[in-house]
Amino acid sequence: MSFTNHIKLPWRTSWEVSGELRETLFWPCQSPPARAILLMIPGNPGLADFYIDFCTSIHTEFNSLDIICVSHLGHTRFSDNRGLVYRNQKTHSLDEQVENMVCVFDKVCEEYEGKKVFLCAHSVGCYFAQQICEQREERVQRVFSLFPAIESIGLTPRGRQLWLMFQPGVRHTVAAVVDMIRWIFPIRVIHKMANLSQNLNADNSHLVVDKMLHGSCVNSVLSMAADEIRKIGTLNEDFYKQWGHKFVMYYGRNDNWVPIECFKKMKRVNTGGKVVLCENNISHAFVTSQSEEMALVMTEMLKDELHCELG
Repeated sequence: MSFTNHIKLPWRTSWEVSGELRETLFWPCQSPPARAILLMIPGNPGLADFYIDFCTSIHTEFNSLDIICVSHLGHTRFSDNRGLVYRNQKTHSLDEQVENMVCVFDKVCEEYEGKKVFLCAHSVGCYFAQQICEQREERVQRVFSLFPAIESIGLTPRGRQLWLMFQPGVRHTVAAVVDMIRWIFPIRVIHKMANLSQNLNADNSHLVVDKMLHGSCVNSVLSMAADEIRKIGTLNEDFYKQWGHKFVMYYGRNDNWVPIECFKKMKRVNTGGKVVLCENNISHAFVTSQSEEMALVMTEMLKDELHCELG
């Protein structure tokens, strides 16, 4: 039996793309060589670790599918390939994040030349996928957009509630408070406080504390959110009329980031693709507690597109 069979998935590495170091998770296919690749693009916060259960559940259903998930730049602290903690102190704009994600996609296409490349994106990650498809439409096989936050984010119920936190003075204060908390309290106390959260399970609360609850990371997350509100405006209807056939889009029924009106509009605009309304009461933030449920839905959608050819 190969040594790699004893290593628990996903494999974890740091990947330099266009001069930026990215935290990267990799699920190699069970029966090499891979016949297709799924690139998972997170929402915001963009921690790849949030998607481990989701991607692992999908991976077990396909023998010839590689899966890659990358964290957003600056959203997390992670170890580089020498085992040293990498601290990205730069705050990247939304445009810079998208530009580097396009480079990630190019690298994947280069590595998997001639293979099918699928995108799976969550929340504002769907905006990234849209931008990739706009620039590299001939290379994208299919895009699976889950709870797509791709229009007028600042006008949504959650956008209106949180907009103040995203403003420069406020977000810098929040980041400073986070650093102060880490300086004052032992990490075990911070973990106990995080475990009181009603929105995260124990594993995810520990992830947030260890990897994201740092002033620079918090500032990067909030800064990108501010950019999203400022730059993601009206729906690009012309794009979806032309390229909508490449998209499978999954909307929630009670989504405060993507209201039901967005589903109705996309259903009208994107007549060539698949626009689906959730029947399973899965929430926008499915990674916090419903990863397996969402993975079941995603697996079926992927099988429908592949006609089980990767089984």
